[in-house]
Amino acid sequence: EWQGKLEATIKAFADQGVYVLLDIHQDAMASTNGGAGLPWWMTAYMQSTAGQVPGCWLSCCKKDSYITTPEHPLRTVIPDALLKPLEQLGITIPTVQIVNSTNPWLAYSVGGDAGNPRSMNVGNINMRANNNDAAWQMSTLLMTPQVQNVAWRFYRAHKYRRDKAAIFDHYMTFVRYLLTLWERYSNVVALELLNEPPFAGLPHISRAKTSRTDLFDFYAAVLGELDADPTPTRAPIVIEDIGGTSLSPALAAIAQIVGIDDISNTASAKLKEWSAKDQLIYEFHWYPDSLTQGSLQQYLDGAQFLSRLLGDAPIYLGEFWTFTAEESARWLAVASELGLSAVSYWEFVDTNYTNTTGWYIYPEGIPDGLTNFTSASEVDWEAWDAYEKTVADGKYWGAYIC
Repeated sequence: EWQGKLEATIKAFADQGVYVLLDIHQDAMASTNGGAGLPWWMTAYMQSTAGQVPGCWLSCCKKDSYITTPEHPLRTVIPDALLKPLEQLGITIPTVQIVNSTNPWLAYSVGGDAGNPRSMNVGNINMRANNNDAAWQMSTLLMTPQVQNVAWRFYRAHKYRRDKAAIFDHYMTFVRYLLTLWERYSNVVALELLNEPPFAGLPHISRAKTSRTDLFDFYAAVLGELDADPTPTRAPIVIEDIGGTSLSPALAAIAQIVGIDDISNTASAKLKEWSAKDQLIYEFHWYPDSLTQGSLQQYLDGAQFLSRLLGDAPIYLGEFWTFTAEESARWLAVASELGLSAVSYWEFVDTNYTNTTGWYIYPEGIPDGLTNFTSASEVDWEAWDAYEKTVADGKYWGAYIC
């Protein structure tokens, strides 16, 4: 069903003369962590094998959290070695908010018999307190052991036979299907492998140091798998650096303190091969404190440095945020004039169709700002109960998850 809807959407854009880029868009890795991306059964597999992680014989154990359940509550995880440096830098450490303390992580949890786990990100009210816009700007979810563990293991799954079969090979099946759409629809430009790949591995600093190396080794593994296919891949592939190079202040400070390792020579060589074939695009996101041409140039300078390391891949600005269409149009023009190969207006939504400010539709009478809460006193409980019923019966249409 989802394939039919996706292809119908691509065709609708083609009929209007609009090009599209297919984006394997995750945020916080999975619904079981409050985000979106990997299917819930994949993170459930990670949890069920938490004490037997390939290549991790000493520091991995059953109690490690990959999903959110009553036994694995959502919390932030900052090692003590980083707390004091962050405090000295004046960085605010995000904390998980709970607005309903009655068994807060049961609803929609894996094995909880309280709703489909694929909808935990939208139906669990405590998740909604931690994946709204304010919480997202603080990187609350990205600081949880669930996201840190899942991202760390996902990046490395290609190295180990069991995890490759249970994780990486399923991902590659998805990638290969999406690549067929490039062949079949002339308006499909490219395929992006992963949106804003999270910093990974905390609270283990040694794991966090290698998260960038692991990410680019993952990219190289994907390209290596495609190279081995009997039919060559012709579509361009889009990649991003950790966080899309737009980390929150807390994560940026952690990355600087930890001193993350660089891209491996093996990964660099494989990415250069694809650049030489004109099949690699480097994407970055621009989320500065203030929108200025100097700020955009600074982000672009960083993107150009990495692009050169990857064989001069063309550079694409995939995301930025303004409050008006006029501002967005201006910065689209500025980005193009600075020499970017491509820039997209990704904020478009038909508000006349959704009657909200995004690609989500609420039942009549539910306010657009339903999930803008961080405490119980801010919750419109009547509206929430009405909305949650649509999640429970699977009839909800989209969701406001930033």
